[in-house]
Amino acid sequence: MPTDFPGIHIRVPSSHIDMFGHCNHTHYLEYMEWARFAWAAHSGIPIPVMVENGVGPAILRAEVRYRRECRYDDELHVSVEPVSARRGIGRLRQVITRPRDGEVVCDGELTFVMLDLVQRKATTLPPEFLAQLPDRP
Repeated sequence: MPTDFPGIHIRVPSSHIDMFGHCNHTHYLEYMEWARFAWAAHSGIPIPVMVENGVGPAILRAEVRYRRECRYDDELHVSVEPVSARRGIGRLRQVITRPRDGEVVCDGELTFVMLDLVQRKATTLPPEFLAQLPDRP
């Protein structure tokens, strides 16, 4: 059953503004990471607990589309949606929107592997993640 994670809201701080007067592209990935950490905690699999248990997600691929610029003090909403899983690899869709005008400013899919932190190789995905996947035909 998919999660009821409401996403996170952030405001773009002045320290994230580059010489062109907009948010530097690297920070969009950072906002997505903050949302994934919040999503994991909301889903019952907080990252610190995973690490204590000797596992953790590692990004394999990030496909990101930058659609609109963000500027200082823009409020943003960042969502996380599980898309698929196969063995120890999962895929998440993330969307960053600007609530004041409804614009999608950035979206993408991230592929990750669940890593055994002792053996340093892939392991199975937690059941909490698998339970959130959309039903498959």
